Amino acid sequence: MCRIAGICDFSKSLGSELEKITILIRDSMAHGGPDDAGIYIHHENGIALGHRRLSIIDTSALGHQPMSNREKNIWITYNGEIYNFLELRKELVGCGFEFKSKTDTEVLIYGYEQWGIEELLSRLRGMFAFAIYDKRNNASKLILARDRFGIKPLYYYKDKEKFIFASEVRALMKSNLVPDEKSQEAMVRFLQLGSVPAPLTTVKNVYSIPCGQYIEVNKNGLTLKEYWSVFNCFEKFNKSQDSYETALGNTSELLEESIKMHLISDVPLGVFLSGGIDSSAIVAIASKFKENKLKTLSVVFNEDKYNEASFAKAVAERYQTDHREILLTSNDFIKEVPNILNAMDEPSVDGVNTYFISKAAKEAGLTVVLSGIGGDEVFLGYKHYKYAVNLGDKLKALKYLPSPLRKTMLSTALSGLKLVTGKQLEKLSYLEEPDNLNQYMLFRGLFAKNEILNLTGLSERELNSYGSPFDLNYNFKNKNALKIFNLLDFYHYLQNQILKDADFMSMKHALEIRVPFLDHKLFEGIIPLSAGFKLNNNINKPLLVNAIKGGLPQEIVNRKKMGFTFPFDLWLKENHIKLMEQTLDKTTLNTGEIDKIWKRFLAGELHWSRVWAVIVVESFK
Repeated sequence: MCRIAGICDFSKSLGSELEKITILIRDSMAHGGPDDAGIYIHHENGIALGHRRLSIIDTSALGHQPMSNREKNIWITYNGEIYNFLELRKELVGCGFEFKSKTDTEVLIYGYEQWGIEELLSRLRGMFAFAIYDKRNNASKLILARDRFGIKPLYYYKDKEKFIFASEVRALMKSNLVPDEKSQEAMVRFLQLGSVPAPLTTVKNVYSIPCGQYIEVNKNGLTLKEYWSVFNCFEKFNKSQDSYETALGNTSELLEESIKMHLISDVPLGVFLSGGIDSSAIVAIASKFKENKLKTLSVVFNEDKYNEASFAKAVAERYQTDHREILLTSNDFIKEVPNILNAMDEPSVDGVNTYFISKAAKEAGLTVVLSGIGGDEVFLGYKHYKYAVNLGDKLKALKYLPSPLRKTMLSTALSGLKLVTGKQLEKLSYLEEPDNLNQYMLFRGLFAKNEILNLTGLSERELNSYGSPFDLNYNFKNKNALKIFNLLDFYHYLQNQILKDADFMSMKHALEIRVPFLDHKLFEGIIPLSAGFKLNNNINKPLLVNAIKGGLPQEIVNRKKMGFTFPFDLWLKENHIKLMEQTLDKTTLNTGEIDKIWKRFLAGELHWSRVWAVIVVESFK
């Protein structure tokens, strides 16, 4: 796990500054790669590759990057883990390649040389963001690729003279070659969604490479190509003809295969254990494959309502793990707020929990941790999936009601389902046009339209000019609500918020987070299965629960779903005076509206995420 950077200077105008600027970008990300640093320069072609290393596999000097093939005409700078690299290495040895290291990096180089980029990417199982410079046959091209789910980040900027890339947006800005122009659209999207959707970033003309895609850059320009699509997998959604017994057996095999691969490490490894079904399932399976005791880590609180310690202990005892608890308090939170905001490469309304658990894991001596991220998406664990089964048809009927009556009916119906509380009534405005995308915004939206207008001072025409927050090349018509909610959670919520948060919060502490539920083979095996296999009114994620051989402790199976959350509402209220002073000072948002948001939050009328969003915006002004 590392941080990468590079420059393609088409005009050769940077000259001797090329190396200096690349090092500046690279070393601004030293927190994500404290073990080693490297650079490759080809002045004649105006190419520079930079690398900061966090050593995980083959921690020797042989893993130094950028790395080349034997002929030194293919170079790579790489961030990630390829979990099937030993299998690919064996195949490449059979093709005549000789390896000097035990790294997955070298497998990528020779895999590209043997198969080309498309076939290489199709063979990879893992998380990755890499750049390959290929100067064979007197050509010069740069290829940048990102994994299927967007687990590892990769951003770029291009103008007529240069192409610059890095693992962090802030690193790109250190070059002083990228105009520091804030994107109003990105900030609007953050206020709508709680994160900035790919490929947008907070800086104009800086973009993220979308998940499952790669870029080829040469003298003729830039080409973006897709090699894998979440959407294509969802076209098979609920078309599987497998019996439940067959589906259960396949699920067990896929889970064990993925988790076993994710345990490969030459450095200390553990598991985040919240005591929920996802993390407990990982511990249950991982403990079978570890020769020594599996290390597990949990965060506990003094606030009983949020404390999952008893559940985590039950799992730790059942599987005899080396378990450690970390107590977090309100004082810890307020002390770390500046560091948390500084860790954010892009604004997010989430990620604070990951910051603290990552900090605790590093202090516990771990370098790699397994996380249950993706479990709710793959196994339909979120509450809104259950409601989506019947919600879509009911909301369609609302189209034919007058607007005032529609809002009254919505409030009554959704409150009865406990989907919308007094803290969320503004979000009903999303359903003035109750299509599938607006239905999703009822659950994942942050601020409603009128709230955004009041906060930003934008006119309604300006706001409408940005269009839908989901600019996707996908036909949502005639799709049921469950499919759309699940798909958007993968394409938006998971990629743009959960995974992005996990990356920058963990790498701030030089920690690698692995997500075994997001192995694409597992995903492709589970997504097409009938929703009836994955939804049950009595048990959350029944397919996952029943796929665990030997079973999980019953207190875990039968517990009420909490989600991995902290006492943010209590901590924000306890520290509101100091935080209000910070967020009302020279903010880019309307101070009067911010004051109203704080007052409503303190009165119990708003969710904590609204005030935290205001704090986050302030840090990106």
